Amino acid sequence: MCRAIPLGGDKTGLPRLWLEMRPVRAAAAQPQVDARNVTLTIGVQAETRIVPTATQPVCPFPAQLELVAPMENGKLAVGVPIDVPFKELNKLLEAQLKGKRFPEDGSAPVEVEVRSASLAAAGDKLLISLRVKAREKKSWFGFGAEATVHIWGKPVLDQKEQILRLTDLSLAVESEAAFGLLGAAARAGMPYLQQALSDNAVLDLKPFAADAQVKIALALADFQQNSKGVTVDTEVHDLRLTGIEFDSNTLRVIAEADGSARIAVSELPRM
Repeated sequence: MCRAIPLGGDKTGLPRLWLEMRPVRAAAAQPQVDARNVTLTIGVQAETRIVPTATQPVCPFPAQLELVAPMENGKLAVGVPIDVPFKELNKLLEAQLKGKRFPEDGSAPVEVEVRSASLAAAGDKLLISLRVKAREKKSWFGFGAEATVHIWGKPVLDQKEQILRLTDLSLAVESEAAFGLLGAAARAGMPYLQQALSDNAVLDLKPFAADAQVKIALALADFQQNSKGVTVDTEVHDLRLTGIEFDSNTLRVIAEADGSARIAVSELPRM
């Protein structure tokens, strides 16, 4: 297990990645003996990370072997980060917002249309930058103006639905005076835009989670190179998203995959 496992290339041209594994803890259970089999439970805990090139980690075998309770099937748990560039998130956000007009029922004295949308990190929050066009509807003149509006939001992971929501949205002060001729009318439309963002600023992370589950399963399949007298069976049953963090370029979603691992030895090597 002390090695780097290729995760496979990506058809979109992304670089090939590797899953580096470094065992740091070993455990075993008392053998179970019946009329046909001797069942041994052996456990290894390994640190994992995603790296851009193949590595040769150094992993001294743990000095102590911990005793654990016997189990029928081995449990497999893998935690890995899923890095999603903001460039990709911007495509999702713009697809949801571009061309939308708020308020949708036309009840406000000003109509705000979203021309473009982007997302960026800003401290412990995310900054949504919207290029919008506001049109005043109350007078005969129908004044209109374009401006960039900045709205702050706190990212929150909905683990059950596997989506990212932006909560606690607040309008940047400089955005309130960005519309020139429209003045008060444009500012009156901002609450509608802010509420619309609260309802629509949701990013579906399920495609990223599904892709990660497939790649983890492919990596574990590398262990299933059965040799004479030894059969290895590994399977990933489920993957869940458990946390998020981000830097200036990338949103990182922490994923945990659950599965099983079982090795059957039918013939021992002759010495």
